Amino acid sequence: MPKLASSSTQGKLIPYRKPPAPDCSTVPTAGAPSCGDCFGSSRRIQELRACSTVPTAAAPSCGSRREGPPLRRSSRRALHTGSQIPIWGAKRARSDAAPSGPPQHYYAMWYDSSHCNLCSSVALLESDPQIPIWGAKRARSALSSPLLPDPLWRDWANLGDGPAGLIAECLLANDVADYICFRAVCRPWRLCSMDPRQQGILDRRFHPRQWIILREETGGSPHRRRFMNISTGYCRYVALPELRGHKVFPTTEGLLVLLDTTTFVVRLLNPLTRHAADLPPATMLMTKEQLLQTCIKERLEVSGAGLADDSTIALYFKGIRTLAIIKPGDVNWIVVNRGTWFMPALSFAGRFYCASTSDVMVVETHPPRLTVAVELTRPFPEIMMDSVHLFDNDGELMLLDRQRNACESRKYKLYRVDLDARKMVPVRGLGGRAVFIDMEMALSVSPSVFPSISADAIYWGFHSLLTLDRSPIHLRDATVVEPCKVDNSRGLMPLCGPCGVDDYLSWFVTLNRRK
Repeated sequence: MPKLASSSTQGKLIPYRKPPAPDCSTVPTAGAPSCGDCFGSSRRIQELRACSTVPTAAAPSCGSRREGPPLRRSSRRALHTGSQIPIWGAKRARSDAAPSGPPQHYYAMWYDSSHCNLCSSVALLESDPQIPIWGAKRARSALSSPLLPDPLWRDWANLGDGPAGLIAECLLANDVADYICFRAVCRPWRLCSMDPRQQGILDRRFHPRQWIILREETGGSPHRRRFMNISTGYCRYVALPELRGHKVFPTTEGLLVLLDTTTFVVRLLNPLTRHAADLPPATMLMTKEQLLQTCIKERLEVSGAGLADDSTIALYFKGIRTLAIIKPGDVNWIVVNRGTWFMPALSFAGRFYCASTSDVMVVETHPPRLTVAVELTRPFPEIMMDSVHLFDNDGELMLLDRQRNACESRKYKLYRVDLDARKMVPVRGLGGRAVFIDMEMALSVSPSVFPSISADAIYWGFHSLLTLDRSPIHLRDATVVEPCKVDNSRGLMPLCGPCGVDDYLSWFVTLNRRK
């Protein structure tokens, strides 16, 4: 840092280039002063400026006593000769490359404007080719440049098809929602994974099996619905404008069966991938006599739906007592059974099962027919005093026999349906799980995910025929609690008290037929 004069002296910092070393072996010509004369305190700064350049014919010699031009004009002359006069506080100009050769030497001198002389020689800068200016920004170095990558930075977008594809397969095997989030990150990740919409809608790899649609509607949009993962308890909102003007029936695979209330066209919808497929109108399943009747909208209600095989879906319409199957893209339904009254029908392990008054039936697709899988332990009438309920309990097909005694008390018997041995095996519990049952649907959940739900317990839905049954029912000790109060004027919802997760799950099994 140059050594400055005292604070009482007002001055300006004027640097100049060091003149080349004189050749002491030669004798200076007449009229040309020696280099030592240039450092006299009585010489003007303009004369020093002249000594810093190579003398030319037009340039005056160092020994000239002629009054020089003003300082500002000499600054311009210095700019013409290649010298740079830095201004106090100005930014230094950036150069593309450092000058070649040995470093240039500079002298910084303090000029006393009041006495018109040089106060002292300040410093010799040998390391920097340019004079550092007070307050100027330092030139960016290669080490501190933000253009260089961070050592901890990784190019995750260009993982390659191998690692990214393996990650996508693991996510898809766990949950299709995670797979969709993975594809939404960037375009390279989408290119190395399959597009769910390019696959068939019945491809079970992309079915949201663990996601259920809740009956609750959000206040922002009438078609923005909340979905809940029954294996983790996580919820997410999905905007589904496809639900407009449709009745909705959920399946065990997570697909939604939509029935248009105007045209009665049946549609399949994957709520997470938004993949949809149109099926023929349900009116094609009605007879001429049924078409002439009124209230077709009430009669065409889906009460059971699911996969019959990898490429076929089965639907049961309770109002017209018709069970039919179809493949996406077909133009006609295939009627498997007509006139039989079935209790809950569901898809289990890729096959479609339904319970009649005497047997558990299974749908065969080649050729299309209905066969007996297991016989019930006892037949029951259709007067709805007794009922049976099929449900999937964590990979096991189970059946609940709901009986009514003469004293108007209920008796419940639980069975495991052994499809290999073709028999019903009595069991006492649900393996630590809980089941929510309604007249047409059932859902099994784990209390480890929802701690407020009791283990080995039965929770009833809000169907009008089940409101007199106390809920929950503990199968281990056969104890019950007081039934919840229901307000029928509000669509069979709880009358008072905060809504718990058991209420939401009971609403789910009480068919979502809202438009």
